[in-house]
Amino acid sequence: MACSNLTGGFTLDCNDSNGGIDKIFISNGPVDSITESSGTITAITVAGSALTPSDFFDFEVPRQTSSFTETINVSQENGTVFYDQALTMIFNKMEASKRDQILLMAQATDMVVVFKDNNNKFFSVGIERGAFMTAGSSLSGTAYGDRNGYELTISGMEEKPSFEVTSTIVEA
Repeated sequence: MACSNLTGGFTLDCNDSNGGIDKIFISNGPVDSITESSGTITAITVAGSALTPSDFFDFEVPRQTSSFTETINVSQENGTVFYDQALTMIFNKMEASKRDQILLMAQATDMVVVFKDNNNKFFSVGIERGAFMTAGSSLSGTAYGDRNGYELTISGMEEKPSFEVTSTIVEA
């Protein structure tokens, strides 16, 4: 099998990008298949049906608190490459309803996760091999101005980098 060849380069872009996560969408999996073209997913199928916005639960996060990191892991010695994805989410206020959903997220092994960044772009986490929670903490805070809430990490270990996702899959 021939290795891939580069097909282009990058030019310097405008300074018009914003960091951070706006919203997270989570559905139950596992994913049966995706429809993808040029790195963008246009359909996600679970249990024989295409997912629609009503299949996702919306998780809103406070401004400037949540992030996504994708680490590329390449081993020349072993001839392998994989993408380690980590979506860190912050939720304010410790309360029973959040606790109950966090318990379910911690037990799930094949979540379907899409996040919307602050550039109005949507991206996948663990879309092909399943997303799963890898860390979390509950924080009471000490001072009156400290966070009282939760910090969670949902991860994916994928063969390919995160896909951009068409917004109509998760938002009506």
